[in-house]
Amino acid sequence: MDFSFSDRPNDERIKATLATAASSSDSELTTLFLNVQWTYREMQKAYDRVLDQHHLSESKFILLMFLERADRHRLQPSELAEKLGATRATVSKLLTGMERSGFIQKGHDSVDKRVVLIELTASGQAVLTNFLPSNFQAVDTIFAHFSKPDQQALTGLLEKIKQGTQQLNQENEGN
Repeated sequence: MDFSFSDRPNDERIKATLATAASSSDSELTTLFLNVQWTYREMQKAYDRVLDQHHLSESKFILLMFLERADRHRLQPSELAEKLGATRATVSKLLTGMERSGFIQKGHDSVDKRVVLIELTASGQAVLTNFLPSNFQAVDTIFAHFSKPDQQALTGLLEKIKQGTQQLNQENEGN
């Protein structure tokens, strides 16, 4: 593979670093890790450009999708934070920007006025409706060179990366 980022370590440099800093890793695994990381970053940059054309970020898009699928297109900020896997503070900042853009509006529950609800606006629905074809075209383009067996193989490999990541997280929790 030809990856072009500034000062990318070659196999010789990776081996030299491993010789002084690692006890069991090998240069092929390190190169594979760098390739996966680089590929993800490049894919994310390309996808971010698609999102940006619609004045969205990935998190804003996901929040719009949660609201679009919710009963009456309304959810509490705490529900959105839980679904997104983000802190309430992070979601609050996102919602403030989305409200300024007219994608959502804040209101109160008709039964319990203390409950704040975030509601998808017609403008937010329109942004989502306009973005979805671009979203799926981006997915189709990124995976255009994948056969069905390729897709299945990648799914299995990603599951193994997920397992390794979970193991690393567990090991880091002990530190």
